[in-house]
Amino acid sequence: EREDVLTVLVRLEQPFTSLDQDGPRTFRIKTNTLGASRKDEIRDTFAEQLGVPVESFQVNSGIDEAKSLIGQTARLEFKERTCSDRFCIDFTDSDIGLTGDDLERADPVVDSTGIGWSISIQFNDRGTDIFSDLTRRITGVETKRIAIILDDEQLLAPVARAWIRDGRSEITGNFTREEVRTRSIQLDSGRLPVPLKIIQESDVDALLGSESLKRSLMAGIVGLGLVMLFMVAYYRMAGLVAAVSLVVYSLIVLAIFKMIPITLTLSHIGGFILSIGMAVDANVLIFERMKEEVRIGRTLASSMEVGFNRAWPAIRDGNFSTLITCIVLIWFGDRLGGGLITGFAISLMIGVFASMFTAVVVSRNLLQLLAWIGLGRKISLFTPERLRRAGDAAAGGS
Repeated sequence: EREDVLTVLVRLEQPFTSLDQDGPRTFRIKTNTLGASRKDEIRDTFAEQLGVPVESFQVNSGIDEAKSLIGQTARLEFKERTCSDRFCIDFTDSDIGLTGDDLERADPVVDSTGIGWSISIQFNDRGTDIFSDLTRRITGVETKRIAIILDDEQLLAPVARAWIRDGRSEITGNFTREEVRTRSIQLDSGRLPVPLKIIQESDVDALLGSESLKRSLMAGIVGLGLVMLFMVAYYRMAGLVAAVSLVVYSLIVLAIFKMIPITLTLSHIGGFILSIGMAVDANVLIFERMKEEVRIGRTLASSMEVGFNRAWPAIRDGNFSTLITCIVLIWFGDRLGGGLITGFAISLMIGVFASMFTAVVVSRNLLQLLAWIGLGRKISLFTPERLRRAGDAAAGGS
């Protein structure tokens, strides 16, 4: 019997991952994906050639799960829930006239903190008015919830934390990526008055995302390499110190992103790249101050110490100004639901703290190490300019 089943699968040209026999004339076939028309073909072929009926098709892949969710007719309702206590064990739901017809869209997004996942919802004009009135009344009330009912079953029951006036909101919680994707599909299906029927389907490999990732990584590596090359070419040994400091900075920031963890989106990458420029800028300020001190006759070790002390106020003020801007962006992004703004601000803030640490601690100690091992006597190794000390100029004039 097993050989007969294999023969039918080969004739159908149906790929499968495993074929298990659970009992007499009972088999379990696993495959990655299976379209609706393909299911009908397999059912008819097994019935005609083997006389074995196909009992059921169990959804195992994300593609089939999404198609199954989309194909169901659903009735979505938003109700005002009144709980008997703050734990909401006993409750009553009252109709407020807000249904899936008033919902324009529901999307899985990275939440406003850039750390987890949330569901972004948007209502039409009518839904915006009803939702605004609802959140105005129940915000801050511990015994009130927004019950989201799908086909007479509770889908979600979030708490209103702010008065939402524009009809745009995020439902947050300890969601995984798959959970927010599923909930978004269910919310979208609930706003459709009729079921969807799949007329045509096609599979597309995930080459675009892979290619974009490779190009983004290559662009980042090339950009970082060009910055390091310029620093080494112009500032020589000091530029080499800046390059090492920049590598340490990148490792620190990426380690922080991993520990939190933060899902890197375009906004996070933009903030990270901008903070790289700020880290280089801090090193440039320090090195230029060092050159000024060398010109007036100080030794390299003394120029390093004085240069750091004089460059620090400018580095501090510039970075603290950026941190204030980041705080303002986070505050507005959290209030207005701007996930992109908040993600950019958070990654930029982390990068600013890391850049201050590497510029003041890593670069300073590496330069002092170079001076200690004797390279401090060779001023030409630290700048391409032919610096004339003030004492040399005075001697030449006399």
